[in-house]
Amino acid sequence: MHRDLFTRVTVLLLVALVTFAFFAMIRGFFMAIVMAAIFSGLLYPIYRRFVRWFSGRQTVASLITVLLFILIVLIPLGGFIAILVEQALNASKTIGPMAQESFIQKDTYIDWLESIPVIHEIFPDRKELVSRIQTAIEGIGSFVANGLSSITTGTLQFFFLSFIFLFTMFYFLINGKSYLETALYYLPLRDEEEKLLLEKFTKVTAATLKGTFIIGSIQGGLAAVAMYIAGIPNTLFWGVLMAVLSIIPALGPALVWGPASIYLLLQGDTAAGIGLALFGGIVVGNIDNLIRPRLVGKQAQLPDLMIFFGTLGGLAVFGMAGIIIGPILAALFMTMWEIYGETFKDSLHQVTIFTDAKGELEVRDADEEKPQGDTEPPAS
Repeated sequence: MHRDLFTRVTVLLLVALVTFAFFAMIRGFFMAIVMAAIFSGLLYPIYRRFVRWFSGRQTVASLITVLLFILIVLIPLGGFIAILVEQALNASKTIGPMAQESFIQKDTYIDWLESIPVIHEIFPDRKELVSRIQTAIEGIGSFVANGLSSITTGTLQFFFLSFIFLFTMFYFLINGKSYLETALYYLPLRDEEEKLLLEKFTKVTAATLKGTFIIGSIQGGLAAVAMYIAGIPNTLFWGVLMAVLSIIPALGPALVWGPASIYLLLQGDTAAGIGLALFGGIVVGNIDNLIRPRLVGKQAQLPDLMIFFGTLGGLAVFGMAGIIIGPILAALFMTMWEIYGETFKDSLHQVTIFTDAKGELEVRDADEEKPQGDTEPPAS
């Protein structure tokens, strides 16, 4: 008995040690592997169709799938990124002078800031206030420029990671199903729990990614067209930025088209400024509420707060790949807690929170009768 326990502990320690060493070894291109796994799952139905067309030749089907992905996605995406980087660099060079001309050099804007009691108390000296605004504007411009320069200088690493990505995706398409079966075998879960993990995770992840990307693209695209008509330069860069910011509920793209509207108004272009503000508030701001329920579905979508945390946290930890990986991890987080609830449901019990006449919160079992005089539970 003791020898068997010793053997199990030894095996677990060796597995943990070797696994840690292996992931430390591949950490430089681990994100390329993860992205290859994600896109292999998205392209798997196309790959299976090619397998049928080529009489079961999996190697040929996988090769053609990867080549189509390169022609249809990677090459156009590379050209799009090149244009985006150029516009972003132009924006970083022009946003500082534009902001200084529109905001700092116009006394009305500085007067308005000084009229705010908190601002006046923190910056009683007008020159210091102007200096701080100039420093903030220059800092934003240098941040954008430095970030983009780091992207353009990593060309060699980009091609290396692209090769790893495509090479890995080629084999994931062929053997991905067996890899997944092996991974599920090593999980100490019951069959129904493994089925719930796979089905729920796949459903939530696909629906969330579809909703996030399509809705973000629509919001960013429409707002970018409106800004172009209004006369704002570098609209492709601002459109992509608004598409990313669409993860923020309620605000999102307004963080870009709002200041753009103010800039137009300060420039004296009243019609364009008011038109952009109305279009952004009425059309762009309501796209999420109109499209998401139909596109994603009520049961499959993640809560807005989880999408926000997942995408923002993913960007902070994984870079641009975090736009995809972040919501997936958020979906996995919620799925695992659902499995936890199913596994330990005999040890858990549902509770309901009420407020008494004094406004204090009170926790009761869900099957208990609602106390006399208690109000409805607070809205979540």
